[in-house]
Amino acid sequence: MKHPLWLALSLCVLVLLALATLPFWHGPQGPQVATPNVDQELPWQTRVDADGSLQVFGLAVGRATLADVQATLGDSLQVALVGKLGEVGALEALADPFMAGFVSGRLVLAFDVPQAQLLRWREGAPRSEAMEGGVRRFELPPGDRDQARSVVLAGLSFVPTARLSQEDVQLRFGPPARVLDQPDDGRALLYPERGLVATVSPKRKSVLQYVAPRDFEARLLAPLVAASAASGAASAGR
Repeated sequence: MKHPLWLALSLCVLVLLALATLPFWHGPQGPQVATPNVDQELPWQTRVDADGSLQVFGLAVGRATLADVQATLGDSLQVALVGKLGEVGALEALADPFMAGFVSGRLVLAFDVPQAQLLRWREGAPRSEAMEGGVRRFELPPGDRDQARSVVLAGLSFVPTARLSQEDVQLRFGPPARVLDQPDDGRALLYPERGLVATVSPKRKSVLQYVAPRDFEARLLAPLVAASAASGAASAGR
């Protein structure tokens, strides 16, 4: 199982769905017309606000709280503490299925929570269930769920149902500032001004990862560079 690369920062760990066909990504062509007072929904419709937060899918990454996210996405949002045994884990929320305009997929949201708080929540979990890859999902009791509503959205990962190529990504987002080789013949397309990394591979699922642009280097670039270096070293040793 492969995860979005920014999970190296312990933001979230989830099992991704199998993929279908590509046409959903292409959808209607031509310029998108901005409509006042309508939330942006499509994956390539993003906006950086004056405070450095990123608007995508109607959410303010870097500013919105879990309560704000729940108000936008509804009560079907699944919130839990997720982590491997021996690790503190991360607070994440899952919207599955998720429709980003005409693009279907799965949305995983990660929140900025101090490690000490995560540990308290994990120790107080009334139950947990096993997931793939040695990961467990810990349920939060009502009191902890209420407390979690004030934590801030640190980033999100959108996994389209359709498999994406580098050409598909550039069609919608334009030329990347940088491209990094990744494991499994993957490529990470970096858009620091958008707070976005799009990871594509012929062997695994495509992932669009968003953070506030001010957090791009720490939350996305650093783990990506490390993964790219590890991939290069492994290839050289073959």
